[in-house]
Amino acid sequence: MCKLEIKTDGGKRTAAAEKKYEIIRGRTWYEAPPLFSLRDVIARGYEKYGDREAVRWRVRPRDKELKSRTYRDLARDVARVQAWLGERLPRGSRIALVGDNSYPWMVMWLAVASGFGVIVPLDRLLKPQELLPIVRRSQSVMFVYDASWHEHVEAMREELPLLKYRVVMDRGLMTEAQRGAVRESMEEDDTLFILDDALNGELPEGDPVSALLAPDDPEDDAAILFTSGTSATAKAVILTNRSISADLRALLGSVYFCENMNTLSLLPLHHAFENTCGFLTVLSLGGTIHICDGLRYIGSNLEEHHVHLTVVVPAVLDAIYRRVVSEAKRAGQLKKLKIGLFISTLLYKLGIDRRRSLFKDVLDKLGGNLRWVICGAAPVEHETLRFFRAIGVEVLAGYGLTEASPVVGGGNTKVNLFGTIGQPLSGVEVAIDNGRKHGIPGEILVRSAIVMKGYLDDPEATAEAIDEDGWLHTGDIGYFTRRGGLMITGRSKSMIVLSNGKKIFPEELEALINRHEIVRDSLVFGYEGSPGEIVITAKIVIDEEKFRELQGSEATEEGFLRAVSSIIEEVNRSLPSFKGIRSYFYSFKDMVKTTTMKVRRGVELKNIEDIFAQTKASWQALRGKNIDDFVEKYCHRGEALREQGVTSSNSDR
Repeated sequence: MCKLEIKTDGGKRTAAAEKKYEIIRGRTWYEAPPLFSLRDVIARGYEKYGDREAVRWRVRPRDKELKSRTYRDLARDVARVQAWLGERLPRGSRIALVGDNSYPWMVMWLAVASGFGVIVPLDRLLKPQELLPIVRRSQSVMFVYDASWHEHVEAMREELPLLKYRVVMDRGLMTEAQRGAVRESMEEDDTLFILDDALNGELPEGDPVSALLAPDDPEDDAAILFTSGTSATAKAVILTNRSISADLRALLGSVYFCENMNTLSLLPLHHAFENTCGFLTVLSLGGTIHICDGLRYIGSNLEEHHVHLTVVVPAVLDAIYRRVVSEAKRAGQLKKLKIGLFISTLLYKLGIDRRRSLFKDVLDKLGGNLRWVICGAAPVEHETLRFFRAIGVEVLAGYGLTEASPVVGGGNTKVNLFGTIGQPLSGVEVAIDNGRKHGIPGEILVRSAIVMKGYLDDPEATAEAIDEDGWLHTGDIGYFTRRGGLMITGRSKSMIVLSNGKKIFPEELEALINRHEIVRDSLVFGYEGSPGEIVITAKIVIDEEKFRELQGSEATEEGFLRAVSSIIEEVNRSLPSFKGIRSYFYSFKDMVKTTTMKVRRGVELKNIEDIFAQTKASWQALRGKNIDDFVEKYCHRGEALREQGVTSSNSDR
């Protein structure tokens, strides 16, 4: 159990505001290795794990051959790339990186972040027009990318005046013609390279470890991570060697996994959660990372590689659970499965652990060794959690944010509190701003060396996020349970988190909708359709007068629907698929606003929730409808809503 510390004295660290906080400092369960910089991860791997395989992968999913690199290979390759970079750029340079999970991606990330400069990992699912302003904002002077991005990057060059070099990561997927074309371009362009040349270059003289660069100062920038949102509004988080290595030590003081463990890397490495938990932590423990062949191969990869640990989002766990249930049903064994789960759970609660022997057949299909799953980004359904615990697989929920490098707390391998997102990591202070009233929700605050350096070129936002006493204000709302587990009850901001962990900012979509002349206002929110399914939904307020003016004809319900549908289709075409608006309805009534003419999001969402509750309507039923008419027709001609003040614009709930 975590040690509860309510701080009430001690100078500056007990400012008046802090006295209102309920604070827990994470307990240290294990002795973490001496990792005080990212260079230490690489050097320790070389010296301690040597010829053990660090990374294994296939070039193509259907290849029989698996490629691999040992911990010695990894250190040598990082040293090679650092030397190669040093021949072209000064230390401290910012280098953008985009691509699928791969060994070259890992080497480049480590080479830059561990001591050469500042890595800027980018979301490979962004569209080129979204990526361009982010690269420009980062002031990156080198862009390293998968070969599939080559034409896009070439098209961006004129709009990236600070970009000096482009580096193509082949990964063995380029055709001879493509590789030849790049080689031909390289003959006339001394700013274009293929990363293979650096990886196959000469090693610096002497011991590879002695050649590895270290940061001049642990407080120097190591990585710049852009949060979700538009390129214009996304915040750029600056992490340092100190903050990232502090998070590694905090994790390794909270969890311990088996020797020679096999892991499966599923989530994109540019995401801080996978980067720290599924990449750096595994290397720190001497595990072997298997790069997943793709989402459709998760099951076969778990089985083939005999995986002990993987990092996932809830959607993956749900999919595995549904597959097991589906197979049991198809075989006529569903009742037997349910009885087995009940017996296994009962025995476990009585202190008799027979879980893995009772469910050996199920576990064998998952590789036989799966014991731990680290899950973050969104809550896991309790039914799914109960299933995995019953078969002997511990789901360690994790909580974090990019600004905290990113892991703040989670279930650990000593205490894993069911249904919570765990306890603070070793040495990390987590506070609830709740007037020190235990069990009452409040904003979650974090104080530790894991906290970011700040936001890039935004001192005001940095000062707003990190107060003078060092507390990072997360914007998340939660409380501590009696046993010190952290529960999240919501977010103070409007961010929508999908079941797969993707984050969406409604303001981004609203800005795109509001560009259209017939739109007076809009509100985007996530509505829970079937359990665990978040439907991105938009309410659009139409300017009827402008509509008539532009249409040049009488307004009809069919005309309004056609116009709104056209707007939604246009907006969706400009967005990644996961951000797409799936349901929408329109209105002619102004939404409730502040005196500065901002929509009162909380009030409007409460109104919409009441409509759903009273009509028992599904999101499909409202799709494309005039919500004013819908309310009039299905809410007793609006009387029920008016009696409850739902449509009133005079209250601010």
